[in-house]
Amino acid sequence: MNINTQSTWPNGFSTIKQRVWWLLLILFLSHGPPYGIGLAGPTKRQKAPQPENLPESEVIERDAFRLLVGPKPDFRITPESKKTNETIQTGSELAWSQLISGSTLDDEIKTAMPRLKKIVATKTFFDSHIGDAIDEFRLLSVCFGIISAYDKEEDVRSSWKKNAIGYRDRFERSAYRCDREGGASFATATTSVGDLENLIRGEVSSFKSDETKPFQWSQLCERSLLMRRLKLADERLTSGTASAKSFSNSIDQLVHAAEIVACFGELLVQPEFVDWDDSDYKAHARKMKEYALEVRAAVNEGDYEDARNAAKSISQACSACHADYR
Repeated sequence: MNINTQSTWPNGFSTIKQRVWWLLLILFLSHGPPYGIGLAGPTKRQKAPQPENLPESEVIERDAFRLLVGPKPDFRITPESKKTNETIQTGSELAWSQLISGSTLDDEIKTAMPRLKKIVATKTFFDSHIGDAIDEFRLLSVCFGIISAYDKEEDVRSSWKKNAIGYRDRFERSAYRCDREGGASFATATTSVGDLENLIRGEVSSFKSDETKPFQWSQLCERSLLMRRLKLADERLTSGTASAKSFSNSIDQLVHAAEIVACFGELLVQPEFVDWDDSDYKAHARKMKEYALEVRAAVNEGDYEDARNAAKSISQACSACHADYR
């Protein structure tokens, strides 16, 4: 091969290469760019056929929306939270054990004993304090009513639980006779006090009672008695949280008072008590109950500030309720 032939061969190859590239470009432009390069706009979609243009069929429904049942869901609405309040469940279906402990019920019954023994020590004293005897018997009937309905049997004395309805009705009748018969009921009152004393000592009496008879809490006492007991508990909470020192010296008493407020706040809205179905009244009772449980939690945790604030909230709730209801 001579020098001239070697020099012209690369030039010829370059010319062929250029022609091939031009040919490819012409083919590319004539058939359009492939999908995905993005030079052209989005492909226009064909319209969906209208229901009336669909072929007749026993399987395919022309209008699927015609088969839907019920309202169309609105997915813009946020589902309600299923998180529940762990401190307290609202409403009157609340279990008694969440409000008051078996030990508080036990203490409430036992502390009535010395007061009643003093009232029936003599007939003269009984005659002048018969109203106090009536209140004590009615509160005892309430306590035994709660024990009869208590949901944690292991937290209350088994013998008390077994005979709770009998004692509930026994003390209810004692209060009724004292109210109706006055001084003539001294013997009845004395006997009932003896029954309570025997029970506390462990000597249980079996009283006949009709457990199938309809029962309402309002038959045991009037609302005014519950209010008076609540006032005493509120005063105990106020004095027990007056200072850090009084708080540390009143732990057991504060728990007792807080549970009485929570429990009696529930009783206030039981059927047939005055205003039991009034929505505003129920709101007052619910707040009082919630604050009482906050006091109990704070006391158990040794948190003085939280206990004091919750106790103040109870007093405020009571005042707000008294302003509207008497």
